Amino acid sequence: MNEYSRTYEIRWSDIDANGHVNYAAYINAAGDLRYRFFSEHNFPAERFVQLGIGPVYTAIHALFFRAVRMGETVTINYALAGLSPQGGRWKVHHDVLKSNGKKAVTIDLEGAILDLSTRKPVLPMNELLQMFNLIPRAKEVEVLSDSHWAK
Repeated sequence: MNEYSRTYEIRWSDIDANGHVNYAAYINAAGDLRYRFFSEHNFPAERFVQLGIGPVYTAIHALFFRAVRMGETVTINYALAGLSPQGGRWKVHHDVLKSNGKKAVTIDLEGAILDLSTRKPVLPMNELLQMFNLIPRAKEVEVLSDSHWAK
């Protein structure tokens, strides 16, 4: 798979007091896109619950290039930008594109898999690691260290 993307219409609830899209709306829409990807590949949100795990962000970086207004439709792309050998740490990249194809926002997230009972990072089981291997790759994919987040 070369690309995974979804369109998203900017809603009234996405707008802040200045008339701009609230940055959290971009983060939430990107999160929905990732969960949709996993669901479409037979790993729905309920599977995370059954396994007692969930993704957790350890860093979020967003760059804003162009304003997006209420009612506009954007396309959000999803790509894996980094992964540790055992999958204990991951990085993803999202481009948010305006309908004319121009980049409005980039979002880079780093994270780990959290054991929901111990509240500590863990290595993903093989089933989830296989899902990571299905995510389209960014142009450059960084090899991350497992030891920093998971034991």
